[in-house]
Amino acid sequence: MKRLVIFSTALIVMILILIVFKFVDYPSISNLFIIPHQKYESIEINPYYKDRISIELIAEGLSLPTSMTFVGNNSILVLEKDLGNVRLITDDVLQKDPIYTIQNISNEKEQGLLGIAALDMSKVPKEFQFDNHDLLNLPNSENNFANTSSSFITPTNNDSTFKIYLYVTEKGVITSSGYTNTTNHYLNDTTHNRVYEYNWNGPGGGNLSSPSLLLDLPSGPDPYHNGGKMHIDRQGNMYIIIGDLVTINNTLQNYPGGKNKSISTPNNSSVIIRINPLHESMIPTNNPFYLYYNNDTILQSMKLYYSYGIRNGFGLDTDPITGKLWNTENGENRYDEINLVEPGSNSGWNKIMGPFNRGNNTLLSDLVLLNGSHYSDPEFSWRYPVGVTDIEFLESSNLGKDLENNIFVGDINNGNVYLFKVNSNRTGIDIQKSVSTSENVKGLQDLVADNKSELEKIIFAKNFSGRITDIETGMDGSMYILTYFDGKVYKISPIEK
Repeated sequence: MKRLVIFSTALIVMILILIVFKFVDYPSISNLFIIPHQKYESIEINPYYKDRISIELIAEGLSLPTSMTFVGNNSILVLEKDLGNVRLITDDVLQKDPIYTIQNISNEKEQGLLGIAALDMSKVPKEFQFDNHDLLNLPNSENNFANTSSSFITPTNNDSTFKIYLYVTEKGVITSSGYTNTTNHYLNDTTHNRVYEYNWNGPGGGNLSSPSLLLDLPSGPDPYHNGGKMHIDRQGNMYIIIGDLVTINNTLQNYPGGKNKSISTPNNSSVIIRINPLHESMIPTNNPFYLYYNNDTILQSMKLYYSYGIRNGFGLDTDPITGKLWNTENGENRYDEINLVEPGSNSGWNKIMGPFNRGNNTLLSDLVLLNGSHYSDPEFSWRYPVGVTDIEFLESSNLGKDLENNIFVGDINNGNVYLFKVNSNRTGIDIQKSVSTSENVKGLQDLVADNKSELEKIIFAKNFSGRITDIETGMDGSMYILTYFDGKVYKISPIEK
């Protein structure tokens, strides 16, 4: 009997680990702290804020949701990772049928339908709208689009209400005509991460239509570290993050390539890409590496990059005050990060994670510093990875002026939401303004959470048993939380008095 109990317990543990493997950055699994399944009433707001903030469940029944975006006052689009569905929530009701389903999706491990962004075209001046784009040819991608022209791309219709952008890992399937049925693009038989643009007439307006392929990116050889998060700033610039694909053999991962072109030529991994889909060429000429590599045929991809040296990440947002980009980055067995991503930054992977002076056993001279690049320490780190996911500047004073335009970050290991107050010049974290339960309690001692005690000081809310993949500011000024394993959307809002 005792052996049967031990065997059953071990079997249950193995099943839980396999479930976690479907999404969590696998090197961090040894650091997971499993929280038992709980009702949402068990979610705890930090005592310092709980008397003025409430939380409610507004939607459930989603399948492994990865990202969401608001499209109008009462509507949210949510992605289902493995099924490839784009789901619509209207007036807190999850609609029965998807508004779009990606065909030929690859959903191995961390692959799948991963990122979404939206543009309300009714708010974009006509002079910034274009009818079509040339596909960006990315040298040395697994898939060679060197002969692809804009004739393969379906022209867009500027009468649509929204442009919807999806990041998806897609299997290439060729029909007898040489085109796929779903996108009208010529593809080969490999699997790739791709960014598509669609037209959509808004809630009640039917399905996504007129797909246009914007970016073709690698997806392997390993099905982990695909990144996938996307963000559009107020100038229409779109940021896309892709991880290292667990392949440390390129200058973009600070691996010295020398004269070996297969290593020294950028391979479109470990980077944040910046394009502007509202511009005809799509590549902003003020991208940090544009001038350095504009005339370099071999290194053309560098023009697309905003930052490199990134292991993997699930969070991007821009500061609403300064317009500067911030991201989250996942460590291996040490140091998750929050970074202020300056143009041309080299984040340090795989030589450096966490602060440089924390015993990385490397020199700054060991980094591959390409023309126009620089290194700087993260703005905040977790000594032991928490599986950091989305980052959100709360663009609302509804939860209190003291929270407005400050940073909220989620994690997938514990189901925590962390709060970080930005310093006075908005270039970093004010470690003395923690979310402590008393003004007399000191904040963090430095910019690293080294232990459980320090971790508790930055937790704004906890016990999201489905773990967190996205955080968004709603049109109503509330904060919305998306949870992965149980497929739910929560709303954090002020208590009505």
